[in-house]
Amino acid sequence: MPLFDVDLWQEIYDSISRHKLRTLLTAFGVFWGIFMLVNLVGVGNGLRNGAEASMSLKNGIYVWSGRPTSMPYKGLSKGRSVRLDDDDIAALRNQVPGLDVIAPGNGMGSQFTVHGSRNDSFETSGVWPVEMVTKGYDLLAGRLLNELDLAQLRKVAVIGERVQEVLFAQDENPIGAMIEVAGVKFKVVGVVRPQALNGWAQRDMSKIFLPHSTLRKTFNQGDRIHVFTLTTRPGFEPEAVEQAVLSVLKERHKVHPQDWGVIGSYNAHKDVKKVEGLFTGIKMFSWFVAVGTIIAGAVGVGNIMLITVAERTREIGVRKALGATPNSIVGMVLQESLVITVVAGYSGLVAGVLTLQLIDTFASRAQAGPGTFINPQIDFSTALVALLVLVIAGALAAVLPARKAAAVDPVIALQDE
Repeated sequence: MPLFDVDLWQEIYDSISRHKLRTLLTAFGVFWGIFMLVNLVGVGNGLRNGAEASMSLKNGIYVWSGRPTSMPYKGLSKGRSVRLDDDDIAALRNQVPGLDVIAPGNGMGSQFTVHGSRNDSFETSGVWPVEMVTKGYDLLAGRLLNELDLAQLRKVAVIGERVQEVLFAQDENPIGAMIEVAGVKFKVVGVVRPQALNGWAQRDMSKIFLPHSTLRKTFNQGDRIHVFTLTTRPGFEPEAVEQAVLSVLKERHKVHPQDWGVIGSYNAHKDVKKVEGLFTGIKMFSWFVAVGTIIAGAVGVGNIMLITVAERTREIGVRKALGATPNSIVGMVLQESLVITVVAGYSGLVAGVLTLQLIDTFASRAQAGPGTFINPQIDFSTALVALLVLVIAGALAAVLPARKAAAVDPVIALQDE
């Protein structure tokens, strides 16, 4: 049976048009199932994108010295303060093979900063160039800090976007300008905006970044390190690397292994895993609900096909009496079922995508900038799977009606009134 048999398509059109309302109401179940699937998965992806954007370094580990010791250890009394230093870098590099980047950082807190007649207080940090790359910043103007800045103790600064807005006029180029931080002049070489959306990253918009070596030398911080930014090598579990780092630092600074909080840490990978688990569950639930609705719609299609076969019993008998084979009868019923399900489902897919576009537009306007709902969409593979489910549902819906049609006895059918 040719797929594009004009007479067959005309028959399908006539059959559907005779019962427009019945067909429309039945097809709506399939339409709604695909529509729900697209919107549930798309909105879930939008929330996932927002959650991931709220994280800065997704495989990062941050380690810092915390509260004083609360337990005596190796002959030392409790109440000691731990100070991380440059020797810890070599120790971590030698004893923790899973580490990739080790970037020490120092801070000075909020410092009074002046440019011309404008001034305000901004948090000031000394960082290594690699930290700015690994944490993720969009470069708005100029350049990032580099290794020469670090090696030559250059008095240069990269400023956050908010710092530029406060210290510089709207039409003023900040690159090459001088700012005075805590009484010391620095040349602005770059303006950045953090890619992440969380509170930590957004505070970096109001931060001044200096070369780590310059800050320590200029403000007499010695070899002390306030915080380490660490990343793991591929193939190493971040949680295991984090525990190894804490063990090495506790042993070096003679801190009891069970004395928690003396050396603090934050592992971004733990939050990533939680987010991935949450949205995987949401996606599975979305598919469960949508496929259930599609199956319900397919059952409805199967029911109206049974009714159609019953109504066309005499016609089917005439066809068989004139030589129509059972396969051709089955093909006729199957094709009509597929037309209803595929057209309804594809319409639901298109309507769902358009709805996601409207949701994205309104959400972007409501958030007025970066937010927790970003780019809701479904990928091409999801759309293909949805269409495959439609075809299977349409085919299964036609099995019973098609078998009943193929089994019609032409003699009995011709006697049917």
